[in-house]
Amino acid sequence: MSRTVSSFVKIEGKMRWEAIWILSKRELLAFARNKTRIITSIAQGLLFLFIFSGGFFSLDIEIEGVSITPTAFVATGIIAMAILFSGVFGGLGIIRDRMFGFMRELLVSPISRRTLMTGKTLGVALQSLVQCLVMAVISISMGFFGYDLSLIWRTLLLMPVALLFSMGVVGIGLTISTRLTDFQSFGLIQTFLIMPMFWLSGALFAFNNVPTVMQVLMMINPISYGVDIFRFIILGVSFFPFWLDLLVLVLFGAILIVIGAKSFSKMEIS
Repeated sequence: MSRTVSSFVKIEGKMRWEAIWILSKRELLAFARNKTRIITSIAQGLLFLFIFSGGFFSLDIEIEGVSITPTAFVATGIIAMAILFSGVFGGLGIIRDRMFGFMRELLVSPISRRTLMTGKTLGVALQSLVQCLVMAVISISMGFFGYDLSLIWRTLLLMPVALLFSMGVVGIGLTISTRLTDFQSFGLIQTFLIMPMFWLSGALFAFNNVPTVMQVLMMINPISYGVDIFRFIILGVSFFPFWLDLLVLVLFGAILIVIGAKSFSKMEIS
């Protein structure tokens, strides 16, 4: 009997890659079937793009002495913000699974919570990656960055960086969702966490055109470095050094995934 129990624990503690793929596939299918969410996310990005790029036409945006058009500046920020909103909101899907009993079934299955967390994280991160790619293709096709063949390989190069960025963002959603018990609390999270991170990310406002206090807040916000590295890859210029952007994203992703994993392991289902 002890041998059977010990072997079960050993199996349960392993990373089950087939289970990770199934969970990731479930998240992708849920996203693909939610037409309202897809249309809303794209419409929101386009709305921000047209409104704020139009508002910046009277401003001179310079990065490293290079003039950047308002549409190109805002478009890179909106592409990065697609990951922020999709990643955090997707991570909050755990609340839905808990409310409808699906999470209870997962927790009693013979796979570890580490496997469950990895599958959910990867699935939501891939969702975010798809939305990021869609916004990039729309922006390029509408000529926001001009028409240059180099944009093809720049977009391809952007994908692994976007995946790294999304892992940290999904970690935020996972951490929050394991501590909330209802959707009513979601409005508070959006108001006091997500929106400040959005407005202070540099997606819409140039770092060198804002007051010093706002510059400090933008440097504290890790999302700012994700936006900045997107601009470096797509436009070839950035406010911060590339190595600093990459270092912050790696640390941001690692720390948030660890925190999210610990919160997930302590999550209780009533």
